[in-house]
Amino acid sequence: IGVGKQIILVTTSQKLTSIAFNDMNPFPSRLLRNRRVLHLERLQAELRELEEQHKEFITESVVRKEKIDVMVSEDDEDL
Repeated sequence: IGVGKQIILVTTSQKLTSIAFNDMNPFPSRLLRNRRVLHLERLQAELRELEEQHKEFITESVVRKEKIDVMVSEDDEDL
């Protein structure tokens, strides 16, 4: 990788990471870490919301099934 007049041979991913985050530092690791935390919190909140919606859906499905079963049994009594 050419940086100005210097030529750097990157041999390992650790060395590349070190160059990217320490020497060149176009992406400050603290900023990235903070953004990861923020996005993780948002995703976890969305997941909790989806889990709540799923629970409500299951509950409503059970109630609907029970109502249908009651209606069918009432129809059977009429016969």
